[in-house]
Amino acid sequence: MDVHEAIRRRRMHRAFRPDALGEDVLAELTWAATRAPMGGAELVRRIVVISDPAVVRTVREVTPSFLANAPVILLICTDLEQATAAMGEQGREILSLLDAGAAAENVALAATALGLGVCFVRSVNDAALRAVLSLPAHVRPDLLIGVGHPSPTPSPAIRQPEPVVYHDRFGNKRKQSPGAAAPPSPPDADRFRLALYLVASARDCLEEPLIYGPFRMIEGLSRLLADGAGLDHFLSAAKADIDKEKYNVMADRQAFGRWLDGLLARFASEAARRNGVEES
Repeated sequence: MDVHEAIRRRRMHRAFRPDALGEDVLAELTWAATRAPMGGAELVRRIVVISDPAVVRTVREVTPSFLANAPVILLICTDLEQATAAMGEQGREILSLLDAGAAAENVALAATALGLGVCFVRSVNDAALRAVLSLPAHVRPDLLIGVGHPSPTPSPAIRQPEPVVYHDRFGNKRKQSPGAAAPPSPPDADRFRLALYLVASARDCLEEPLIYGPFRMIEGLSRLLADGAGLDHFLSAAKADIDKEKYNVMADRQAFGRWLDGLLARFASEAARRNGVEES
C-alpha cells in the first residue's frame, strides 16, 4: 500500500479484535514513530510499547478517555529536561508536542499499511500513568495510541467535515489557478530581507534562557542600518525606533517582547507590500 492510499484509508477505531501483535509488527510500528521529525533534530521523544494484557488493562482503567479495547498501546512521551536544555521553553511546551503528533501520525499510517487500526487518546491523568508505567518525573506522557486488528464490525467512521483550505492569505478560498508572478525586487531589497531575518530571529529566541541573543541580533540590525543616508523611508524609521527601544531588553523583558512583536508585524506588512501582496 503506498502512502497516498494509507492516508486515504486511515481512520480512528474504537473496536478491536483481542489478537496480540507479533514482535515484528511492534518493531515496525516503533520504527515508524522514530522516523518522525524532531524539533532541532534533538532526541527528546521517548516511546513506551505496552503489550502485557495486565498493563494494557490497567492503563485503560486509569484513563477514562481511552474508550477503545486495543490489545497494544504505544505511549509517546517527552523527556522534559532534555527538551528544555536543548530548545528552551518553546521546545518543552510546543515543539515536543508537535513531535509527538508527528510520531503518532507515522504510526497511524504504518498501521494502516499493515492492515491494523489505531486510536489516539490524550490523557490528563499523568500521575496515574507515571505510577502504572514507572515514568520518571521529568518524562511527560503526551499521547496514547491504541493499536490492533479492527473488529469485523468496526465502530462507525466519523463523517469528515468539508476541509477549510485558504490560498496565500487567511480567508481566501483555495483556487487551482496559479497566482500572478512576483514583481521585481525594489532597491535595497537584500538589506531589507536581512533586517527582517534579524528581527524575526530575535523574536523567535526571546523565550530562551539567556536574553543576550535577541539583544545582539537587534544590535546587529542597528549596525546594519547605520548608513542612514542610504536607507529608504521604512528602514530609516525602523532604525530610529530600534535605537530608541533596544536597551529595554535589560529593564523590562516583557515590554521588550511586546515591542519586538510590533516591530516584526511592521516588517511583515512591509515585506508583503514589497513582494506585491495585495491588501485584503
